[in-house]
Amino acid sequence: MIHGVLLLDKPKNISSNKALFFVKKILSPRKAGIVGVLDPLASGMLPIVLNEGTKLAKYIENKDKDYLVVAKLGYKSTTGDAEGIITLVDNNVSRKLNNIPLNSIADNFVGQQKQVPPMHSGLKVNGVKLYKLARQGISVDRKARVINVHDLKIISVDNDEITMKISCSKGTYIRTLIESIGDYLGVGAFTKELRRLRVGAFEEKNMITIDDIINNHDLILPIDEMIGDMDSISVTPEELKILRFGQPVHTEKFKNIDEIAIKNSNCNLMGIGKIIDNHIYPKRLMNFDE
Repeated sequence: MIHGVLLLDKPKNISSNKALFFVKKILSPRKAGIVGVLDPLASGMLPIVLNEGTKLAKYIENKDKDYLVVAKLGYKSTTGDAEGIITLVDNNVSRKLNNIPLNSIADNFVGQQKQVPPMHSGLKVNGVKLYKLARQGISVDRKARVINVHDLKIISVDNDEITMKISCSKGTYIRTLIESIGDYLGVGAFTKELRRLRVGAFEEKNMITIDDIINNHDLILPIDEMIGDMDSISVTPEELKILRFGQPVHTEKFKNIDEIAIKNSNCNLMGIGKIIDNHIYPKRLMNFDE
């Protein structure tokens, strides 16, 4: 049974759930899930965790992300992207852009800021996803969240389209960011194209296509890759049995540490624990035999 994470290069025009369906059909995992949903019109890195890898999903979902985005200026969309109803805001974008230095976009939008999640999103209010309410014409209040845009580079400008590479924190809605940039420029904007290039330490070169999966299952990354450079500690088979019963075991290696990778004598990851007063406590253990 395969355990780990698959970095799918999701094609445009299919939902993330549809992409997950294709992967499950090919690999038949006992458990599988998506980490960080991409809209149907977006492409790029869609991490899919498999089997015991599902227990480590949080170590991916909290990571920063890179996107390549094409912003269409002079228009607004009801969904913030090309799927919505698009209306003209300004038919003389080039004139306004001549009066605004484009490097001021980064000056105004890089850094910590508050962002209100869009109605067309998968966030839930009272158990209902916002986009389902939006499709019924219902709008509800959403709390602003703190996000961080680490970097924003303008790659090219082509008439009323600007291509940008954006590095940002978890929870950043690129569609909303592009709308804010359009408002700042005074011409309106929506996201025409979006591609996710990176999630944490996983880069574009690590991505694989659905055809790749059919031809080579070895392209799936092992669970160790999901926890990065987390400190680790080795335990004996007897100590591992004790931990599986939820009981702590003694160690002299660390006194206190909030999260540590628990490995066996062969350096295989067996779970995540914490250490309090020289005792290892289990937090999440792998069950490869299930």
